[in-house]
Amino acid sequence: MPDYVPFYRHSLNNARHCNEVELWRNSHEANIDCKNAIENAIAEYYEDNHFDSECADEVIKEFGFDRVNFILRYNLKKSQDDARFSEENREWGKRLCAPDSNMRTDYLINDHPVLVNAFIDRVRSKWAKLNLFDSSHCDDKTGVDLEGKILVISPSRLNDKYKTPEDQLFMATDGFGCSPSAGGRAVYGYFLKDDEHCRWNRDAFIGILKDEYVPDWVKEKMNISENAAEPVEDSGISMS
Repeated sequence: MPDYVPFYRHSLNNARHCNEVELWRNSHEANIDCKNAIENAIAEYYEDNHFDSECADEVIKEFGFDRVNFILRYNLKKSQDDARFSEENREWGKRLCAPDSNMRTDYLINDHPVLVNAFIDRVRSKWAKLNLFDSSHCDDKTGVDLEGKILVISPSRLNDKYKTPEDQLFMATDGFGCSPSAGGRAVYGYFLKDDEHCRWNRDAFIGILKDEYVPDWVKEKMNISENAAEPVEDSGISMS
């Protein structure tokens, strides 16, 4: 799997404040490249009123789901009243949350909406096959102490090779971020998949995994051992 240009989610003002303008600029340029790649894929794979089922694969492979989803959702956000996009896709596009400085007309795809809609269908189908946990599988973490809870990491915080339901599950052990009233954000704990310890910020988690969605392998693991080792430094395996 290739190393993507990091997808910069924050505003240009934030980048200036944090001395990360180069990161913002690199991400912006990669966004334009991604838009162009989508246009090229549509031109290459659409033939005889049909899209090849693999049309989205190369774009996702080159740019990663986060960037591809952002570009497609941005285009949908700019076309909410265009019925040539399916209602399901327009609803999906509404969930885009990004600072204004990251919403650029350079990212608009110059193809017929029907073709773009079909491409979006292919990408969303690929995403659905990942079978990731989402907010429907979680209890709200607002106002809740997270210590000892099984938390679900947002897929957007995981690199593509770690976008699996197993890699989303994290046992919180301590840290100021566990407390809803503390000033700190750090949550320490370990991945249930392999017991690797690291640190996340509280806002990296979608919520607390509901009991009915706890996998059997986790139930078995927790019955075998309830030990939680002391937290260590952030491993950084999937921060982006």
